[in-house]
Amino acid sequence: MKMYSLLLILMFCGMVNAQESFEENVQDVEVIEEVEINWFTDFKTAKAAAKKQSKPMLVYFTGSDWCKPCVKLKKDFFNTPQFAEASEDYIVVMLDIPYRDDIITIEQKQINKDMQKKLRVSKFPTLLALDHNGRERNRMERYSFPDPQYYWEFMDNNERLFGL
Repeated sequence: MKMYSLLLILMFCGMVNAQESFEENVQDVEVIEEVEINWFTDFKTAKAAAKKQSKPMLVYFTGSDWCKPCVKLKKDFFNTPQFAEASEDYIVVMLDIPYRDDIITIEQKQINKDMQKKLRVSKFPTLLALDHNGRERNRMERYSFPDPQYYWEFMDNNERLFGL
């Protein structure tokens, strides 16, 4: 009986310790707030808006459910107040090519794959700068995190290219 009681006390102490450890780890979790960016998800609609507003386009190709650098780029670059402000000068387009079929419609996935082929995108992530007629003017491929420095240089180059 003493052995059984001792075993119960040890199990109880272990559970309390595990709970405290869990609570400490939960407090260390970084909370990422989403910034408000009005992404187009259909290239044709975005191109028509760019032409109408005479704005250049930023076209972002991502694999949201399989591309780890894409997820990191979203956090480190796109999901920042600086990008939200810079994106106001562009028509911004996100063309997702996920593996899973429940993220976007199968039809939209095929349209995005067709645009991937047409714009010769073979690496992920890829960010293209197109003029308001849809002609490519600048390209940024891949992402070596954690520093999005090259993406900010890409944005600076686009400002000069488009006179923003």
